[in-house]
Amino acid sequence: MTKAKAKAKFSVPDGAGGLKQVKDYRFDQGDWPIRFEVPEDEADAWLQYLSAESRRRGWSSAGSSQLEAKENSGSITITTRGEDPPGELVIIWERKRGGPIQVRARPGASPALTLDDTYEFFRSINDRSSAGATEQFHQGGYLYYEGLPWCGELWLANTIRLGPPSQQYSEALIGPRIILVDALVSGTDRENSAPHFSVLLRELSVFLSVVMGTLIRVSQNGGRGWTWTTGLDGHVQSEVRELGYLETNVSKDMPSRGDAGAVPLRQVHRPDFSQPGIDGSTNEVHPPADVIDLWQTFVDLPQTLQRQFLQVGSTWQAALTLGHEYETTRFALMVSACESLKPWGDQFRRHNMYHVVEALLGKPRAERLREQWFKAQDTRNVHFHLGEFRGSEFVPPMIMSNFDDPTFRQASDELWLITQACMIAWLRCRGDVPLTAVTRHNNWKRWVRQNALWIMPLGIGIGVILGWILSMFL
Repeated sequence: MTKAKAKAKFSVPDGAGGLKQVKDYRFDQGDWPIRFEVPEDEADAWLQYLSAESRRRGWSSAGSSQLEAKENSGSITITTRGEDPPGELVIIWERKRGGPIQVRARPGASPALTLDDTYEFFRSINDRSSAGATEQFHQGGYLYYEGLPWCGELWLANTIRLGPPSQQYSEALIGPRIILVDALVSGTDRENSAPHFSVLLRELSVFLSVVMGTLIRVSQNGGRGWTWTTGLDGHVQSEVRELGYLETNVSKDMPSRGDAGAVPLRQVHRPDFSQPGIDGSTNEVHPPADVIDLWQTFVDLPQTLQRQFLQVGSTWQAALTLGHEYETTRFALMVSACESLKPWGDQFRRHNMYHVVEALLGKPRAERLREQWFKAQDTRNVHFHLGEFRGSEFVPPMIMSNFDDPTFRQASDELWLITQACMIAWLRCRGDVPLTAVTRHNNWKRWVRQNALWIMPLGIGIGVILGWILSMFL
């Protein structure tokens, strides 16, 4: 990698009430008395331990980095606090992709930080890094969905609680809803646990969207947008306001079990093809009774299978975000979500959605998807490859129309149930999808393509021989 100096210039507080410019020391050829290598198995987290140790001592840090596909490098300047004048520590680091980190460091010009202090600082960092030392910290956040209110608490594990908000939308039974998430998250320090909690929130949103069959997203508080209300005089009033939900009763520590009543659970039989809806028998959301068991199954999966489930669930979430104006895309994404449940590997490249559904839900369900009125895989193919619409995206919605073909809507509703059932069945069998081998009937075109490497030389050789024979007679 060719290192290049940053063109931008920026300043940070100097610890004495002023500002100082952040320098890039990667090109400094001076003496670097401290040099060491961080092993590659510790390299991913070493800079996090560096930041955590700096924060623990009350020191500030600033720096810059150059990020390339094959190699990263950076320069960090740490300013100590509590001394007059403040001390300074300069660090430069380099790392090739997947390799160890090469670190060089030295005390700055200020005499407040000695070489012995610097050695002790790095010794503390490296000891914690090599031990993989972490602590658990409480973090809180929100999940958002539309539907019945979440009125109780549900403990997915001893360290994860889904609780009710202190404020509920009360003007209608169905409306915007919030789930409070409290969790104990591991990290090098509290600041480091925050990004890990963000990932946990995303995983919870995907998992709950699949298990509960509704779109559940991470609440993105902040940002402004136009809102409108009807005033007392009956006139509409529009104004720009901050968007999002903010909890007024924020807990600084992990809540205790029983702080709120338990969320009622509903019994369910898998695979579940019951039509979702509200029958008036309840005024709050009822998650399925196996939600805790399914979460534990997800947590126990190998990392590769966890990633596969999250990818499939994210595709399912993307489908649920789309409405009438993208109903063919919604349909195609659900087909893709089912197809993506197949195991990874070249031996499964020929398998499609029908094979996955047959393996997870049985042959009758797969045969129904193949019926002429349904043709789920065909819809996915023509939409993604040709951009063809099978829905009524550009058909004006006429209330008093004298004819309306509900076939595509019926297929979409049924596919919704099949997709969710497939994802839950995949989770219950821990990703072990029993797919049978797919045999394709050979024809002469496929035979020629598969044997082109020896057919072409053979053809050329035969042509040369025939040409020589003809030349002898002519």
